[in-house]
Amino acid sequence: MPGLKRSVQWGGRLLVGVCFLWLSYLAFDFSYILIELKELFSNFWVIGAMTAAYLSAFLIRAKAWQLYVDKSQPLKQFVDGLLYSLFINHLLPVKAGDVVRAGYLVNSTRISWKSAIESVVVMRSLDLMILGSISLGGVLYLGLSISYLFLILLVLAGSLVMVLIFFKENWRTVIISQIKRVGSILFSGQGVLLFFLIAVSWGLEAIIVFAVATQFSSALGFLQSLWVNSFTIAGQVFHFSPGGIGTYESFMSFALRASEVPIKNAYTIAILTHGFKFIFSFAVGLYLILSVPISLKTIKGWLKRKED
Repeated sequence: MPGLKRSVQWGGRLLVGVCFLWLSYLAFDFSYILIELKELFSNFWVIGAMTAAYLSAFLIRAKAWQLYVDKSQPLKQFVDGLLYSLFINHLLPVKAGDVVRAGYLVNSTRISWKSAIESVVVMRSLDLMILGSISLGGVLYLGLSISYLFLILLVLAGSLVMVLIFFKENWRTVIISQIKRVGSILFSGQGVLLFFLIAVSWGLEAIIVFAVATQFSSALGFLQSLWVNSFTIAGQVFHFSPGGIGTYESFMSFALRASEVPIKNAYTIAILTHGFKFIFSFAVGLYLILSVPISLKTIKGWLKRKED
């Protein structure tokens, strides 16, 4: 089974990598990207709005995380932990940010390792639930032109994941436990608030796509931008490079093409939005290194650790 798991992961990554190379061959135009980049960063108000919206998205997610864990703990610890996760995910070719997020929370509060990990899993589960709902809802509500081939591949991929879960007992146990946990949260007053806050945060992040797309003749509506962003982030399960380079561009370009954006514009919008997120992540990374530094030894220890 470990071999099958690796085969599925690397098979998906290889497919996405090939798609990215194909997209780059079709749509990459350095001079065109540079022109659009200069135009974007010459508009102070647009960049300011994008930065404010993106930062606000993380502040709201941090607040939701704090409410779930312990609202008596300082909000700053949750904000810094979440921003460390963002920075690490854009720095390393593997998604290690969530482990660092949990480790930082343990180091800066009275929370146990097990509780911190569990809280991160629950928050990520809510993220995926919301992103998945928006992605599916967008196809149905917006009437997007998704090909039958893509839907068939999506069903096959989902079926394969279910088969892997069925045969992997420890996966099955953990996933069933988390489904029950998330279900109990959703059907509570706190759960409704958490769901609302996280949904709002993803709406704020969609403003980046909306703002960048306004530069192009095929500008998107906000609901389309929300769907594009949600579909793109949900596709980061095949993350194989720092910040999901290649994966992000492939999924966003596909989503934009489904929204009838020309391929060259779609690819350029993906490059610009991803570039902005990289700049933001390294800017907050610099802030974190200067204000709340963590040693590499500590981070390595967190990555090796599983439970108490």
